[in-house]
Amino acid sequence: SVILLLICWSTTAQSATLPDSREYKVLLKAENFASIRKGCELFWELVEKVAADHDFRAQKIVKSSPNREICFIDSAAFDLNKKGFLLRIREEKDKSEITLKFRATDLESVIIAPVEPAKQYGDDVSSEVDVVVKAATPVSIFSKSGKIKNFKKRPETVKDLQKYYPGLVKAGLNSSLKLTTVNNISVIEQRILHGTIDFGFDKTKTLFSIWYKKGESTPMVAEFSFKIKTDAYLKRGRNRSQNLIDDFFVDLVRRGKLFISPHQTKTGMIYQYQTDD
Repeated sequence: SVILLLICWSTTAQSATLPDSREYKVLLKAENFASIRKGCELFWELVEKVAADHDFRAQKIVKSSPNREICFIDSAAFDLNKKGFLLRIREEKDKSEITLKFRATDLESVIIAPVEPAKQYGDDVSSEVDVVVKAATPVSIFSKSGKIKNFKKRPETVKDLQKYYPGLVKAGLNSSLKLTTVNNISVIEQRILHGTIDFGFDKTKTLFSIWYKKGESTPMVAEFSFKIKTDAYLKRGRNRSQNLIDDFFVDLVRRGKLFISPHQTKTGMIYQYQTDD
């Protein structure tokens, strides 16, 4: 039947185009990170307990990475975001990169997303699944990103952006739209590699990311995350290992509810940011 053919096609398409990685993310309440060291250690204690209960092993190894500055670029009416795109600029010391990302809840839309850089800027394109927990269920958000390192000039209009990402013409955006920093917020990101979790294949690094509004000393949000490369799943029955890690992550979020922020993503907080006045 037609329905059966469609199901078979969808299954085949997904297995043939698995995202490069699967990243588990949970936002944590910023107030718990007034002391970064204490905030990380408290949540890490829970990670160790939950990992042990799931027959995984968490090992603490603390290492900091250089801070970096991050901002998101969009039109005043957030036209890029409304079409499913995010435009991010990261700067670290003398390095900079611009990334165009498309996000959706279905893999098929992401596969065809036009985020490839123009040929002269290379071919750094990747895909991933972000896993968050909603109502005690792991929810997958698919994304595809095109990255350009050490770009020369920040795009001021959609037309400028299309010179970096020519496929963006397909999105049907007004090329004369001006682009500015979303809600005028630049973020300083502090990253702490806090240990590894052994899920039965390669040891997986875990990361705490703490975001500050530039110029402020109080965190606006923190995040705990870990990323698993798709080829690591394939070493031992993908579905089985993925389900076991999903179960661990759901349990971690359930038992860590005193730590957990009600927000879903760091980027979402930037777009929804409200001033106090």
